[in-house]
Amino acid sequence: MMLLIHPPTSWDSGHRYAIAAAARANGLPGAACSAAAATPNHFITLSRTCLQPRTSMKLFWYPKTRAQRAAWMLEETGLRYERELVDVRNPEAKRDPAFAAASPMGKVPALEDGEVRLADSAAICLYLADRYPACGLAPALDDPRRGAYLYWMIYTPGVIEPAMAERFNGVTPNRLSSGWGDFDLMIETLTAGVVEGPWVCGEQFTAADVMLGSSVHFMQQFGVLPDSPTLSAYGERCRERPACQRALAMEED
Repeated sequence: MMLLIHPPTSWDSGHRYAIAAAARANGLPGAACSAAAATPNHFITLSRTCLQPRTSMKLFWYPKTRAQRAAWMLEETGLRYERELVDVRNPEAKRDPAFAAASPMGKVPALEDGEVRLADSAAICLYLADRYPACGLAPALDDPRRGAYLYWMIYTPGVIEPAMAERFNGVTPNRLSSGWGDFDLMIETLTAGVVEGPWVCGEQFTAADVMLGSSVHFMQQFGVLPDSPTLSAYGERCRERPACQRALAMEED
């Protein structure tokens, strides 16, 4: 199987760096890395096998949790991985040494990738996008869109979830003193961020859309998303992605 990598605008140094880094990280010889990076065409074609991690990744997972985001992200990458069900309601399951090494708080999702262990959905999405840049799920480090991408990558844990928690728990918000503002400001800002579309970084779908799209989906499920044609359409675009559909189907397995 072959992978087509589409540069969003022009084939610049950032795109060349991403391809060379991906090839080098996956064991291609130096000459092949340089050849891949120097390709001037609008499309660069690499064998999917050269993009795969040397060992299969393991996702520690439980349905109806934030692990859905990590599964969606992994499905978007096309990389090999296995799922290991961890019943987070069972204290004994949390004591599994492999899971405990990846998730100090005993929360899902958690990921094992070779010698790398980490937890938290935002951290996992950031890691996968940067560790496997040829998957095209993040702007290059020198891309001007990188700043906005990082902002939106942490918008879910830093803004959306605290604002939702306030609303669920009946806490009186303080827009001035709280770093996340309040629920209404969160919605206003998110709407403005995706209104241009189709994705938060323009034409390029990124890991930030996995985070934001899953948050919009969760708010719709919980019945707290205000009537917003913009956010509803964004959520629908996300759910139409085959990778998202596969991740959602896992919830019913």
